[in-house]
Parts: sequence; C-alpha cells; structure tokens
Amino acid sequence: MSTTVNAAVFAGVEEPPRIERIALNEPGPGQVRVRLAAAGVCHSDLSLAQGVLPQKLPAVLGHEGAGTVEAVGPKVTGLEPGTPVVLNWTPPCRACWYCENGEPYLCEHGLDAAQQAHGRLADGTAVYPGLGTAAFAEATVVPANGVVRMPEGVDSTTAALLG
Repeated sequence: MSTTVNAAVFAGVEEPPRIERIALNEPGPGQVRVRLAAAGVCHSDLSLAQGVLPQKLPAVLGHEGAGTVEAVGPKVTGLEPGTPVVLNWTPPCRACWYCENGEPYLCEHGLDAAQQAHGRLADGTAVYPGLGTAAFAEATVVPANGVVRMPEGVDSTTAALLG
C-alpha cells in the first residue's frame, strides 16, 4: 500500500510547479519515508527548474528539508518512526574513491537517488525526487544514509536550511 501526498511537481523546464497528488513508493531496502515539517528554497532549485542543472522530469524539487521518519524499509538500522531528521541531498556511499580518500562530498553515487522514481502521478507517470530528496512535498522517500538525526531541541525550520 502506498502513501499519497501533495507535492509541488515540476513537469518541464521553465514551467511553473503544479500541486499534485503523488503515490509515494513504500520504503525499500535501505530507505525511509520522512514526513516533512519544513523546507528551504535554494538557488539550486531554480537552476533545476530552469534546466541549468539536469534532472529527470517530472520531479518534486527541494533539497533543504527537515521532518520526522514515518516509516523504515528493510535493512534500515538506527532510525525508527518518530526520529527527527534533516535531509542530506548528497549522501556518501563510503565506498567510492572519493569517499575512501576523505572527500565524501564528491561521492560518485551521492546523486543516485535522483535517478530513481520515488512515486507516481494519478495517471501512472513516474515522478523523480529533485536532487534525491523532494522536500517540496508533504512526505518523501529517501535513502536512510540521506538523513541525519537532529539533536533534541533543534527547530525543524532552522534545521531545514542546514540541508
């Protein structure tokens, strides 16, 4: 059974977003579903919407986000429903040359999640998570290594900007 959420969907370059219902995929192995509490808007989102940065479309943009883990997929450890988290749009794989040589911010696989559909529109069209996160939605499905547990007392609105 999938979770249906509202999201700002960008269907094409230079087109305005449309609020649409998306049936999110259930979290698969190594994935979590996060209920978003806050999202920031970054110039990178504009660059994606304008086609300056490549992104499969249609897509839900937004890579600065914070919320609460709502569900976990198989093989996820250290996270459970109710855990407050910040989204990380370039989670390191810890196995490529860059990760093994102290440069995880250059990970060869950091944007792999952006290439995999994370939900579907009502007509069955695949929807992709912008920069692998899709924070301009009520909830999103992301790799478990793409979230960082928030310390107690950190406000989601402030934490979203850290993403």
